[in-house]
Amino acid sequence: MKNLFDSPDIIHPLDGLIGKWLHGPMHRFSFARGCGFTGAEIELLLRQYGVRIWGREIEDDYELAFLVKQKQAIWAEYVLCRADVPLTGKLLDPRNERYRQRHAPGALPKPWSTRGIGPHSFVDHVVDWLNRILG
Repeated sequence: MKNLFDSPDIIHPLDGLIGKWLHGPMHRFSFARGCGFTGAEIELLLRQYGVRIWGREIEDDYELAFLVKQKQAIWAEYVLCRADVPLTGKLLDPRNERYRQRHAPGALPKPWSTRGIGPHSFVDHVVDWLNRILG
């Protein structure tokens, strides 16, 4: 009998397609798995700064990825760099690495809202629910 987790993931790619359809071009960020951040922590961090993510991916045992609106990509990258998230791939704005170096590790700008933007899609709600259960 085939394990459910051996099946192809259709939810996250579908979520990514819906994001592209609703919001246009997207930028893909990836980061090292096991780097001290979970995907849910990064998602909740970005939501505090008004950035929603789409199309979450588990690339392999070493990398996680997600999409953000192209219009928000440089801002999202700035927040991720300031939080010391080890992004894999070339930075969109090289100044973000310099900003990371100017501030204490993990020092973030004041968020727009401590609660941030709420969940929007079905997947957002699942992430929030799992985060509440698993902590």
